[in-house]
Amino acid sequence: MSVRDTIEKKPLEQETEHEEYEYVTVPPDGGFGWVIALAAMLCNMVCDGTLFAFGAMKLFLQPHFGCSDMVILMVGSVPCGVYLLVGPIVSGLSNRYGCRIIIIIGSIGASICMMLSTLSQNVSTMIIIYGIFGGIFFGMVYLPSIIMVSFYFEKKRAIANGLVTAGTGIGALSFPPLAEFLMKSFGWKQGMFVFAGIMLSCILFGAIMKPLKPRRVAIKRAITESKFPIEIHCDRPSLPATGIDSNTDDIHAAPPAYDNIIPNKNFMSVPQGTGRDSRIRQISVSSRTSITSITEHRVGVSDPENASRPLYKKDALFTGSKQQLHLSHTSLNSNPYVASITNIPEAVTQTKKKQSAIRAFADILSAMTDLSILKNKQMLLICIGNIFSMLGYYLPIMCLVSFAVDDLHVAEGRATILMTIFGACNTFGRFASGPIALIPHLGALRVHNFLLYSAGIFTVLAAYAYNFTTCALFAAFCGFAIAPHMSLLPNVVCDCVGLDRYTTAFGVLCLFRGFTSILGPPLAGLLKDLTKTYVASFVLGGAMIIVGSFFHFGVSFFKTETQPEKAVELVEAEKEVYV
Repeated sequence: MSVRDTIEKKPLEQETEHEEYEYVTVPPDGGFGWVIALAAMLCNMVCDGTLFAFGAMKLFLQPHFGCSDMVILMVGSVPCGVYLLVGPIVSGLSNRYGCRIIIIIGSIGASICMMLSTLSQNVSTMIIIYGIFGGIFFGMVYLPSIIMVSFYFEKKRAIANGLVTAGTGIGALSFPPLAEFLMKSFGWKQGMFVFAGIMLSCILFGAIMKPLKPRRVAIKRAITESKFPIEIHCDRPSLPATGIDSNTDDIHAAPPAYDNIIPNKNFMSVPQGTGRDSRIRQISVSSRTSITSITEHRVGVSDPENASRPLYKKDALFTGSKQQLHLSHTSLNSNPYVASITNIPEAVTQTKKKQSAIRAFADILSAMTDLSILKNKQMLLICIGNIFSMLGYYLPIMCLVSFAVDDLHVAEGRATILMTIFGACNTFGRFASGPIALIPHLGALRVHNFLLYSAGIFTVLAAYAYNFTTCALFAAFCGFAIAPHMSLLPNVVCDCVGLDRYTTAFGVLCLFRGFTSILGPPLAGLLKDLTKTYVASFVLGGAMIIVGSFFHFGVSFFKTETQPEKAVELVEAEKEVYV
Protein backbone atom coordinates (compact mmCIF):
# COMPACT_ATOMS: atom_id res chain seq x y z
CA MET A 1 0.00 0.00 0.00
CA SER A 2 1.35 3.40 -0.96
CA VAL A 3 1.86 6.31 1.38
CA ARG A 4 -0.98 8.09 -0.41
CA ASP A 5 -3.37 5.20 0.40
CA THR A 6 -2.13 4.96 3.96
CA ILE A 7 -2.89 8.64 4.54
CA GLU A 8 -6.37 8.41 3.10
CA LYS A 9 -7.50 5.07 4.59
CA LYS A 10 -6.04 5.03 8.09
CA PRO A 11 -8.81 5.86 10.60
CA LEU A 12 -8.13 8.36 13.33
CA GLU A 13 -8.98 5.91 16.10
CA GLN A 14 -5.97 3.78 15.13
CA GLU A 15 -3.59 6.65 15.78
CA THR A 16 -1.75 6.63 19.05
CA GLU A 17 -0.73 9.63 21.02
CA HIS A 18 2.89 8.58 20.74
CA GLU A 19 2.95 8.61 16.93
CA GLU A 20 4.78 11.47 15.29
CA TYR A 21 3.66 13.04 12.04
CA GLU A 22 4.99 15.16 9.23
CA TYR A 23 3.14 16.99 6.48
CA VAL A 24 3.77 16.59 2.77
CA THR A 25 2.26 18.04 -0.40
CA VAL A 26 2.30 15.54 -3.24
CA PRO A 27 1.99 16.91 -6.83
CA PRO A 28 -0.99 15.13 -8.45
CA ASP A 29 0.58 15.35 -11.94
CA GLY A 30 -2.86 15.61 -13.48
CA GLY A 31 -6.47 15.88 -12.41
CA PHE A 32 -7.22 19.39 -11.20
CA GLY A 33 -3.65 20.27 -12.16
CA TRP A 34 -4.75 20.56 -15.79
CA VAL A 35 -7.28 23.22 -14.75
CA ILE A 36 -4.41 25.06 -13.04
CA ALA A 37 -2.33 24.77 -16.23
CA LEU A 38 -5.20 26.13 -18.35
CA ALA A 39 -5.67 29.08 -15.95
CA ALA A 40 -1.93 29.79 -16.08
CA MET A 41 -2.04 29.66 -19.89
CA LEU A 42 -4.80 32.28 -19.92
CA CYS A 43 -2.86 34.48 -17.48
CA ASN A 44 0.14 34.30 -19.80
CA MET A 45 -2.02 35.07 -22.81
CA VAL A 46 -3.39 38.23 -21.20
CA CYS A 47 -0.12 39.50 -19.68
CA ASP A 48 2.26 38.75 -22.53
CA GLY A 49 -0.35 39.52 -25.17
CA THR A 50 -0.90 43.01 -23.71
CA LEU A 51 2.84 43.69 -23.56
CA PHE A 52 3.42 42.32 -27.05
CA ALA A 53 0.60 44.49 -28.40
CA PHE A 54 2.53 47.67 -27.65
CA GLY A 55 4.07 47.65 -31.13
CA ALA A 56 0.56 48.25 -32.50
CA MET A 57 -0.38 50.66 -29.69
CA LYS A 58 2.68 52.77 -30.50
CA LEU A 59 1.12 53.82 -33.80
CA PHE A 60 -1.62 55.64 -31.86
CA LEU A 61 0.19 56.73 -28.70
CA GLN A 62 3.09 58.51 -30.41
CA PRO A 63 0.95 60.95 -32.44
CA HIS A 64 -1.16 61.71 -29.34
CA PHE A 65 1.81 62.59 -27.13
CA GLY A 66 3.92 64.01 -29.96
CA CYS A 67 7.14 62.51 -28.59
CA SER A 68 10.21 60.86 -30.10
CA ASP A 69 10.60 57.14 -30.75
CA MET A 70 13.05 56.81 -27.87
CA VAL A 71 10.58 58.23 -25.34
CA ILE A 72 7.47 56.41 -26.55
CA LEU A 73 9.30 53.08 -26.61
CA MET A 74 10.05 53.53 -22.93
CA VAL A 75 6.31 53.20 -22.29
CA GLY A 76 6.48 49.68 -23.71
CA SER A 77 9.91 48.62 -22.48
CA VAL A 78 9.60 49.70 -18.83
CA PRO A 79 6.79 47.24 -17.92
CA CYS A 80 8.65 44.43 -19.71
CA GLY A 81 11.72 45.09 -17.59
CA VAL A 82 9.94 45.87 -14.32
CA TYR A 83 7.93 42.66 -14.28
CA LEU A 84 11.23 40.78 -14.44
CA LEU A 85 12.94 42.97 -11.83
CA VAL A 86 10.20 42.38 -9.25
CA GLY A 87 10.49 38.61 -9.69
CA PRO A 88 12.32 38.03 -6.36
CA ILE A 89 9.85 40.21 -4.43
CA VAL A 90 6.80 38.62 -6.07
CA SER A 91 8.21 35.15 -5.43
CA GLY A 92 8.69 35.97 -1.76
CA LEU A 93 5.14 37.34 -1.48
CA SER A 94 3.78 34.24 -3.22
CA ASN A 95 5.59 32.03 -0.74
CA ARG A 96 4.29 34.09 2.18
CA TYR A 97 0.66 34.74 1.19
CA GLY A 98 0.04 32.18 -1.55
CA CYS A 99 -0.09 32.51 -5.33
CA ARG A 100 -3.87 32.90 -5.55
CA ILE A 101 -4.15 36.18 -3.66
CA ILE A 102 -1.07 37.65 -5.39
CA ILE A 103 -2.54 36.92 -8.85
CA ILE A 104 -5.87 38.49 -7.90
CA ILE A 105 -4.20 41.62 -6.51
CA GLY A 106 -1.96 41.82 -9.57
CA SER A 107 -4.84 41.60 -12.03
CA ILE A 108 -6.82 44.32 -10.23
CA GLY A 109 -3.76 46.56 -9.94
CA ALA A 110 -2.74 46.12 -13.59
CA SER A 111 -6.27 46.90 -14.75
CA ILE A 112 -6.43 50.06 -12.64
CA CYS A 113 -3.03 51.20 -13.96
CA MET A 114 -4.16 50.77 -17.56
CA MET A 115 -7.31 52.78 -16.91
CA LEU A 116 -5.45 55.53 -15.05
CA SER A 117 -2.90 55.74 -17.86
CA THR A 118 -5.60 57.15 -20.13
CA LEU A 119 -5.64 60.25 -17.89
CA SER A 120 -1.94 60.93 -18.53
CA GLN A 121 -1.29 64.49 -19.65
CA ASN A 122 2.20 63.65 -20.88
CA VAL A 123 4.27 60.61 -21.72
CA SER A 124 6.32 60.78 -18.50
CA THR A 125 3.18 60.25 -16.45
CA MET A 126 2.23 57.27 -18.59
CA ILE A 127 5.69 55.75 -18.12
CA ILE A 128 5.21 55.93 -14.35
CA ILE A 129 1.60 54.70 -14.23
CA TYR A 130 1.57 52.10 -17.00
CA GLY A 131 5.28 51.33 -17.13
CA ILE A 132 6.47 51.14 -13.52
CA PHE A 133 3.32 50.42 -11.50
CA GLY A 134 1.69 48.46 -14.30
CA GLY A 135 4.85 46.40 -14.72
CA ILE A 136 4.84 45.52 -11.02
CA PHE A 137 1.27 44.24 -11.19
CA PHE A 138 1.91 42.38 -14.46
CA GLY A 139 4.70 40.54 -12.65
CA MET A 140 2.30 39.67 -9.83
CA VAL A 141 0.08 37.87 -12.33
CA TYR A 142 2.70 36.23 -14.51
CA LEU A 143 5.20 34.65 -12.09
CA PRO A 144 2.80 33.10 -9.52
CA SER A 145 0.90 31.38 -12.33
CA ILE A 146 4.15 29.69 -13.42
CA ILE A 147 4.90 28.69 -9.83
CA MET A 148 1.49 27.06 -9.42
CA VAL A 149 2.02 24.88 -12.47
CA SER A 150 5.33 23.67 -11.07
CA PHE A 151 3.64 22.98 -7.71
CA TYR A 152 0.99 20.77 -9.30
CA PHE A 153 3.20 18.90 -11.78
CA GLU A 154 6.38 16.85 -11.50
CA LYS A 155 6.73 14.17 -14.18
CA LYS A 156 4.34 15.88 -16.63
CA ARG A 157 5.64 19.39 -15.97
CA ALA A 158 7.13 19.79 -19.44
CA ILE A 159 3.74 19.04 -21.00
CA ALA A 160 1.93 21.39 -18.61
CA ASN A 161 4.39 24.21 -19.21
CA GLY A 162 4.05 23.61 -22.93
CA LEU A 163 0.37 24.38 -22.52
CA VAL A 164 1.25 27.53 -20.55
CA THR A 165 3.72 28.57 -23.26
CA ALA A 166 0.92 28.36 -25.79
CA GLY A 167 -0.72 31.23 -23.91
CA THR A 168 2.19 33.54 -24.70
CA GLY A 169 1.98 32.60 -28.37
CA ILE A 170 -1.77 33.05 -28.57
CA GLY A 171 -1.47 36.45 -26.93
CA ALA A 172 1.36 37.51 -29.25
CA LEU A 173 -0.53 36.56 -32.40
CA SER A 174 -3.99 37.86 -31.40
CA PHE A 175 -3.55 40.92 -29.19
CA PRO A 176 -1.63 43.20 -31.63
CA PRO A 177 -4.34 42.99 -34.32
CA LEU A 178 -6.96 43.47 -31.60
CA ALA A 179 -5.17 46.58 -30.32
CA GLU A 180 -4.93 48.00 -33.84
CA PHE A 181 -8.63 47.39 -34.50
CA LEU A 182 -9.85 48.82 -31.18
CA MET A 183 -7.67 51.91 -31.20
CA LYS A 184 -8.34 52.66 -34.85
CA SER A 185 -12.09 52.23 -34.40
CA PHE A 186 -12.65 53.83 -30.98
CA GLY A 187 -9.44 55.66 -30.07
CA TRP A 188 -6.49 54.63 -27.96
CA LYS A 189 -8.15 55.50 -24.63
CA GLN A 190 -11.18 53.34 -25.26
CA GLY A 191 -8.91 50.57 -26.52
CA MET A 192 -6.91 50.75 -23.31
CA PHE A 193 -10.13 50.44 -21.30
CA VAL A 194 -10.98 47.25 -23.20
CA PHE A 195 -7.56 45.81 -22.41
CA ALA A 196 -8.06 46.78 -18.76
CA GLY A 197 -11.32 44.83 -18.77
CA ILE A 198 -9.58 41.82 -20.29
CA MET A 199 -6.97 42.05 -17.55
CA LEU A 200 -9.70 41.73 -14.91
CA SER A 201 -10.42 38.23 -16.21
CA CYS A 202 -7.24 37.13 -14.45
CA ILE A 203 -9.15 37.50 -11.17
CA LEU A 204 -11.12 34.41 -12.15
CA PHE A 205 -8.00 32.57 -13.31
CA GLY A 206 -6.26 33.37 -10.04
CA ALA A 207 -9.25 32.27 -7.96
CA ILE A 208 -9.08 28.86 -9.63
CA MET A 209 -5.51 28.33 -8.42
CA LYS A 210 -6.14 26.82 -5.02
CA PRO A 211 -3.03 25.65 -3.15
CA LEU A 212 -2.29 21.98 -2.60
CA LYS A 213 -3.40 20.72 0.80
CA PRO A 214 -0.66 19.01 2.82
CA ARG A 215 -1.19 15.44 3.95
CA ARG A 216 -0.21 14.01 7.29
CA VAL A 217 2.21 11.09 7.24
CA ALA A 218 3.17 9.06 10.28
CA ILE A 219 6.88 8.77 11.00
CA LYS A 220 7.76 5.09 11.17
CA ARG A 221 10.70 3.72 13.13
CA ALA A 222 12.19 0.29 13.56
CA ILE A 223 13.01 -1.08 17.01
CA THR A 224 15.69 -3.60 16.09
CA GLU A 225 19.18 -3.13 14.82
CA SER A 226 20.24 -4.22 11.37
CA LYS A 227 23.27 -6.36 10.78
CA PHE A 228 24.36 -3.64 8.34
CA PRO A 229 24.09 -0.50 10.44
CA ILE A 230 25.11 2.86 9.05
CA GLU A 231 27.00 4.88 11.60
CA ILE A 232 25.90 8.49 11.96
CA HIS A 233 28.55 10.51 13.76
CA CYS A 234 27.36 12.80 16.54
CA ASP A 235 29.96 15.41 15.72
CA ARG A 236 28.48 16.10 12.28
CA PRO A 237 27.46 19.78 11.98
CA SER A 238 23.88 20.83 11.41
CA LEU A 239 22.53 20.35 7.90
CA PRO A 240 22.30 23.68 6.09
CA ALA A 241 20.25 22.16 3.29
CA THR A 242 17.29 21.50 5.57
CA GLY A 243 17.69 23.90 8.42
CA ILE A 244 17.36 20.96 10.86
CA ASP A 245 19.60 20.53 13.86
CA SER A 246 21.68 17.39 13.57
CA ASN A 247 21.16 16.69 17.28
CA THR A 248 17.38 16.60 17.09
CA ASP A 249 15.51 13.32 17.04
CA ASP A 250 13.79 14.06 13.70
CA ILE A 251 16.85 14.30 11.51
CA HIS A 252 15.98 11.23 9.45
CA ALA A 253 12.32 10.95 10.30
CA ALA A 254 10.83 11.61 6.90
CA PRO A 255 9.33 8.69 5.00
CA PRO A 256 9.28 8.63 1.20
CA ALA A 257 6.39 10.22 -0.64
CA TYR A 258 5.96 7.18 -2.91
CA ASP A 259 6.64 3.63 -1.81
CA ASN A 260 7.10 2.48 -5.38
CA ILE A 261 10.22 4.62 -5.54
CA ILE A 262 11.72 3.62 -2.18
CA PRO A 263 10.32 0.12 -1.53
CA ASN A 264 9.59 -0.86 2.06
CA LYS A 265 11.18 -4.27 1.63
CA ASN A 266 14.56 -2.70 1.01
CA PHE A 267 14.69 -0.63 4.18
CA MET A 268 17.83 -0.79 6.25
CA SER A 269 17.89 0.07 9.93
CA VAL A 270 19.99 3.01 11.00
CA PRO A 271 20.90 3.48 14.68
CA GLN A 272 20.53 7.05 15.78
CA GLY A 273 21.59 8.78 18.97
CA THR A 274 23.49 7.23 21.84
CA GLY A 275 22.71 5.72 25.22
CA ARG A 276 19.35 4.37 26.43
CA ASP A 277 17.30 6.57 24.14
CA SER A 278 19.01 5.32 21.00
CA ARG A 279 16.48 4.63 18.24
CA ILE A 280 16.65 2.92 14.90
CA ARG A 281 15.52 4.67 11.70
CA GLN A 282 14.56 3.03 8.43
CA ILE A 283 16.25 4.17 5.25
CA SER A 284 16.29 2.69 1.82
CA VAL A 285 19.22 0.96 0.18
CA SER A 286 17.32 0.39 -3.05
CA SER A 287 19.49 2.95 -4.78
CA ARG A 288 22.61 4.95 -4.16
CA THR A 289 20.79 8.24 -4.33
CA SER A 290 18.23 7.26 -1.70
CA ILE A 291 20.89 7.82 0.95
CA THR A 292 21.31 11.35 -0.27
CA SER A 293 17.59 11.99 -0.14
CA ILE A 294 17.42 10.92 3.50
CA THR A 295 20.48 12.78 4.74
CA GLU A 296 19.99 15.96 2.77
CA HIS A 297 16.23 16.33 2.22
CA ARG A 298 13.07 16.01 4.24
CA VAL A 299 9.95 14.59 2.67
CA GLY A 300 7.72 16.18 5.29
CA VAL A 301 7.80 19.03 7.77
CA SER A 302 6.17 19.51 11.16
CA ASP A 303 4.22 22.61 10.10
CA PRO A 304 1.50 22.10 7.45
CA GLU A 305 1.74 25.76 6.42
CA ASN A 306 5.38 25.36 5.40
CA ALA A 307 4.53 22.16 3.54
CA SER A 308 2.12 24.13 1.33
CA ARG A 309 4.52 26.96 0.48
CA PRO A 310 5.43 26.42 -3.21
CA LEU A 311 8.74 28.31 -3.25
CA TYR A 312 10.25 25.92 -0.71
CA LYS A 313 10.61 23.51 -3.61
CA LYS A 314 13.96 23.74 -5.36
CA ASP A 315 12.37 23.41 -8.77
CA ALA A 316 9.37 25.69 -8.20
CA LEU A 317 10.65 28.11 -10.85
CA PHE A 318 12.02 25.45 -13.16
CA THR A 319 9.87 25.29 -16.30
CA GLY A 320 12.00 23.03 -18.47
CA SER A 321 12.05 19.29 -18.97
CA LYS A 322 14.17 17.26 -16.57
CA GLN A 323 14.79 14.77 -19.37
CA GLN A 324 17.14 17.34 -20.89
CA LEU A 325 19.18 17.80 -17.69
CA HIS A 326 22.49 16.17 -16.87
CA LEU A 327 21.36 14.43 -13.69
CA SER A 328 24.83 14.25 -12.16
CA HIS A 329 24.96 18.03 -12.08
CA THR A 330 21.51 18.78 -10.72
CA SER A 331 21.33 16.83 -7.47
CA LEU A 332 18.27 14.93 -8.70
CA ASN A 333 17.76 11.55 -7.09
CA SER A 334 15.49 8.60 -7.68
CA ASN A 335 12.50 10.29 -6.06
CA PRO A 336 11.55 13.39 -8.07
CA TYR A 337 9.43 14.83 -5.27
CA VAL A 338 12.02 14.29 -2.56
CA ALA A 339 14.55 15.97 -4.85
CA SER A 340 12.38 19.05 -5.02
CA ILE A 341 12.22 19.80 -1.31
CA THR A 342 14.55 22.55 -0.19
CA ASN A 343 15.33 24.68 2.85
CA ILE A 344 12.16 24.44 4.97
CA PRO A 345 12.16 26.00 8.45
CA GLU A 346 10.74 24.03 11.36
CA ALA A 347 7.76 25.55 13.16
CA VAL A 348 6.47 24.06 16.38
CA THR A 349 5.23 26.82 18.68
CA GLN A 350 2.97 29.73 17.75
CA THR A 351 5.93 32.08 18.04
CA LYS A 352 7.95 29.97 15.66
CA LYS A 353 5.00 29.84 13.27
CA LYS A 354 4.94 33.63 13.11
CA GLN A 355 8.66 33.68 12.56
CA SER A 356 8.25 31.03 9.88
CA ALA A 357 5.70 33.19 8.04
CA ILE A 358 8.17 36.07 7.97
CA ARG A 359 10.94 33.75 6.83
CA ALA A 360 8.70 32.49 4.03
CA PHE A 361 9.15 35.89 2.39
CA ALA A 362 12.66 36.76 3.57
CA ASP A 363 14.24 33.40 2.67
CA ILE A 364 13.10 33.51 -0.95
CA LEU A 365 13.95 37.19 -1.43
CA SER A 366 17.41 36.62 0.02
CA ALA A 367 17.98 33.51 -2.07
CA MET A 368 16.91 35.12 -5.34
CA THR A 369 19.14 38.17 -4.88
CA ASP A 370 22.26 36.27 -3.79
CA LEU A 371 24.92 37.53 -6.20
CA SER A 372 27.42 34.96 -4.94
CA ILE A 373 25.97 32.69 -7.65
CA LEU A 374 28.09 34.73 -10.09
CA LYS A 375 31.18 33.01 -8.70
CA ASN A 376 30.07 30.18 -10.93
CA LYS A 377 31.87 31.03 -14.18
CA GLN A 378 29.20 29.46 -16.36
CA MET A 379 26.44 31.43 -14.66
CA LEU A 380 28.49 34.63 -14.97
CA LEU A 381 28.83 34.08 -18.72
CA ILE A 382 25.09 33.44 -19.05
CA CYS A 383 24.24 36.66 -17.19
CA ILE A 384 26.67 38.74 -19.27
CA GLY A 385 25.32 37.11 -22.43
CA ASN A 386 21.78 38.04 -21.41
CA ILE A 387 22.82 41.66 -20.93
CA PHE A 388 23.57 41.81 -24.65
CA SER A 389 20.86 39.47 -25.96
CA MET A 390 18.03 41.25 -24.13
CA LEU A 391 19.10 44.55 -25.70
CA GLY A 392 17.84 43.14 -28.99
CA TYR A 393 15.20 40.65 -27.79
CA TYR A 394 12.26 43.08 -27.67
CA LEU A 395 13.27 44.92 -30.84
CA PRO A 396 10.99 42.96 -33.23
CA ILE A 397 8.15 43.03 -30.70
CA MET A 398 8.27 46.79 -30.20
CA CYS A 399 9.50 48.08 -33.56
CA LEU A 400 8.60 45.65 -36.33
CA VAL A 401 5.15 47.14 -36.98
CA SER A 402 6.50 50.70 -37.01
CA PHE A 403 9.35 49.61 -39.27
CA ALA A 404 6.89 48.20 -41.79
CA VAL A 405 4.64 51.29 -41.62
CA ASP A 406 7.25 54.08 -41.50
CA ASP A 407 10.08 52.66 -43.59
CA LEU A 408 8.31 50.28 -45.97
CA HIS A 409 4.96 52.13 -46.14
CA VAL A 410 2.88 49.03 -45.37
CA ALA A 411 -0.74 49.70 -44.31
CA GLU A 412 -1.26 49.67 -40.55
CA GLY A 413 -3.81 46.86 -40.59
CA ARG A 414 -1.53 44.69 -42.69
CA ALA A 415 1.56 45.55 -40.67
CA THR A 416 0.07 44.17 -37.44
CA ILE A 417 -0.23 40.78 -39.15
CA LEU A 418 3.56 40.62 -38.87
CA MET A 419 3.20 40.23 -35.11
CA THR A 420 0.72 37.42 -35.66
CA ILE A 421 3.33 35.65 -37.80
CA PHE A 422 6.02 36.33 -35.21
CA GLY A 423 3.85 35.01 -32.36
CA ALA A 424 2.81 31.85 -34.22
CA CYS A 425 6.38 30.92 -35.15
CA ASN A 426 7.63 31.80 -31.67
CA THR A 427 5.08 29.42 -30.16
CA PHE A 428 6.10 26.67 -32.56
CA GLY A 429 9.75 27.32 -31.71
CA ARG A 430 9.13 26.93 -27.99
CA PHE A 431 7.40 23.60 -28.55
CA ALA A 432 9.90 22.30 -31.10
CA SER A 433 13.10 23.29 -29.28
CA GLY A 434 12.51 20.72 -26.52
CA PRO A 435 12.35 17.64 -28.80
CA ILE A 436 15.22 19.01 -30.90
CA ALA A 437 17.38 19.30 -27.78
CA LEU A 438 16.75 15.61 -27.03
CA ILE A 439 18.38 14.55 -30.31
CA PRO A 440 21.67 12.74 -29.52
CA HIS A 441 24.81 14.92 -29.61
CA LEU A 442 22.79 18.14 -29.54
CA GLY A 443 21.52 19.06 -26.08
CA ALA A 444 19.84 22.18 -24.72
CA LEU A 445 22.99 24.34 -24.69
CA ARG A 446 23.96 23.70 -28.31
CA VAL A 447 20.44 24.13 -29.65
CA HIS A 448 19.94 27.31 -27.62
CA ASN A 449 23.24 28.84 -28.72
CA PHE A 450 22.87 28.04 -32.40
CA LEU A 451 19.32 29.41 -32.61
CA LEU A 452 20.21 32.50 -30.56
CA TYR A 453 23.06 33.22 -32.97
CA SER A 454 20.66 32.65 -35.88
CA ALA A 455 18.16 35.07 -34.35
CA GLY A 456 20.88 37.73 -34.30
CA ILE A 457 21.66 37.11 -37.95
CA PHE A 458 17.99 37.32 -38.93
CA THR A 459 17.57 40.57 -36.99
CA VAL A 460 20.49 42.12 -38.85
CA LEU A 461 19.06 40.93 -42.18
CA ALA A 462 15.70 42.50 -41.29
CA ALA A 463 17.29 45.89 -41.92
CA TYR A 464 17.41 44.95 -45.61
CA ALA A 465 13.72 44.03 -45.90
CA TYR A 466 12.06 46.00 -48.71
CA ASN A 467 8.40 44.91 -48.68
CA PHE A 468 5.77 43.11 -46.62
CA THR A 469 6.84 39.65 -47.82
CA THR A 470 10.46 40.04 -46.75
CA CYS A 471 9.29 41.49 -43.42
CA ALA A 472 7.03 38.47 -42.93
CA LEU A 473 9.94 36.12 -43.60
CA PHE A 474 12.00 37.90 -40.97
CA ALA A 475 9.11 37.71 -38.47
CA ALA A 476 8.77 33.96 -39.05
CA PHE A 477 12.48 33.05 -38.86
CA CYS A 478 13.31 35.38 -35.99
CA GLY A 479 10.20 34.36 -34.02
CA PHE A 480 11.24 30.72 -34.25
CA ALA A 481 14.95 31.26 -33.59
CA ILE A 482 14.55 33.50 -30.53
CA ALA A 483 12.11 31.11 -28.82
CA PRO A 484 14.71 28.83 -27.14
CA HIS A 485 16.15 31.86 -25.36
CA MET A 486 13.11 31.51 -23.10
CA SER A 487 12.21 27.82 -23.35
CA LEU A 488 15.64 26.14 -23.19
CA LEU A 489 17.61 28.56 -21.03
CA PRO A 490 16.14 27.14 -17.78
CA ASN A 491 17.69 23.77 -18.66
CA VAL A 492 21.01 25.39 -19.49
CA VAL A 493 21.06 27.31 -16.20
CA CYS A 494 20.05 24.24 -14.19
CA ASP A 495 22.83 22.20 -15.79
CA CYS A 496 25.33 24.88 -14.80
CA VAL A 497 24.38 25.59 -11.19
CA GLY A 498 22.41 22.50 -10.18
CA LEU A 499 18.85 22.23 -8.97
CA ASP A 500 19.93 23.19 -5.44
CA ARG A 501 20.77 26.74 -6.53
CA TYR A 502 18.38 27.12 -9.44
CA THR A 503 16.06 29.48 -7.54
CA THR A 504 19.01 31.79 -6.82
CA ALA A 505 20.18 31.64 -10.44
CA PHE A 506 16.66 32.40 -11.71
CA GLY A 507 16.32 35.44 -9.47
CA VAL A 508 19.70 36.91 -10.39
CA LEU A 509 19.08 36.25 -14.09
CA CYS A 510 15.76 38.13 -13.81
CA LEU A 511 17.64 41.15 -12.45
CA PHE A 512 20.08 41.19 -15.38
CA ARG A 513 17.32 40.65 -17.92
CA GLY A 514 15.07 43.27 -16.37
CA PHE A 515 17.56 46.14 -16.52
CA THR A 516 18.60 45.51 -20.12
CA SER A 517 15.00 44.92 -21.27
CA ILE A 518 14.22 48.47 -20.18
CA LEU A 519 17.16 49.91 -22.13
CA GLY A 520 16.95 47.96 -25.42
CA PRO A 521 13.89 49.45 -27.20
CA PRO A 522 14.62 53.09 -26.20
CA LEU A 523 18.16 52.76 -27.59
CA ALA A 524 16.67 51.45 -30.83
CA GLY A 525 14.30 54.43 -30.82
CA LEU A 526 17.19 56.82 -30.30
CA LEU A 527 18.90 55.47 -33.41
CA LYS A 528 15.63 55.86 -35.30
CA ASP A 529 15.38 59.50 -34.18
CA LEU A 530 18.95 60.17 -35.30
CA THR A 531 18.90 58.34 -38.64
CA LYS A 532 15.18 58.66 -39.49
CA THR A 533 15.00 54.93 -40.31
CA TYR A 534 15.03 51.66 -38.38
CA VAL A 535 17.93 50.19 -40.38
CA ALA A 536 20.62 51.05 -37.83
CA SER A 537 18.35 49.91 -34.99
CA PHE A 538 17.92 46.41 -36.41
CA VAL A 539 21.60 46.11 -37.32
CA LEU A 540 22.73 47.08 -33.83
CA GLY A 541 20.02 45.02 -32.13
CA GLY A 542 21.00 41.95 -34.13
CA ALA A 543 24.67 42.55 -33.35
CA MET A 544 23.87 42.62 -29.63
CA ILE A 545 22.08 39.26 -29.88
CA ILE A 546 25.08 37.79 -31.73
CA VAL A 547 27.47 39.06 -29.05
CA GLY A 548 25.20 37.55 -26.40
CA SER A 549 25.30 34.21 -28.19
CA PHE A 550 29.11 34.25 -28.11
CA PHE A 551 29.06 34.48 -24.31
CA HIS A 552 26.67 31.53 -24.21
CA PHE A 553 28.99 29.59 -26.51
CA GLY A 554 31.71 30.21 -23.93
CA VAL A 555 29.74 28.27 -21.31
CA SER A 556 30.80 24.97 -22.88
CA PHE A 557 34.48 25.78 -22.30
CA PHE A 558 34.09 25.63 -18.52
CA LYS A 559 33.41 22.54 -16.46
CA THR A 560 30.28 22.41 -14.35
CA GLU A 561 31.10 23.39 -10.80
CA THR A 562 29.75 20.89 -8.28
CA GLN A 563 29.36 21.34 -4.56
CA PRO A 564 32.32 19.58 -2.87
CA GLU A 565 30.62 19.05 0.49
CA LYS A 566 27.68 17.16 -1.00
CA ALA A 567 29.93 15.15 -3.28
CA VAL A 568 31.99 13.99 -0.29
CA GLU A 569 28.87 13.11 1.69
CA LEU A 570 27.51 11.07 -1.22
CA VAL A 571 30.76 9.13 -1.58
CA GLU A 572 30.88 8.42 2.15
CA ALA A 573 27.25 7.26 2.13
CA GLU A 574 27.89 4.92 -0.78
CA LYS A 575 30.93 3.44 0.94
CA GLU A 576 28.96 2.80 4.12
CA VAL A 577 26.21 1.01 2.20
CA TYR A 578 28.20 -1.04 -0.28
CA VAL A 579 31.34 -1.95 1.69
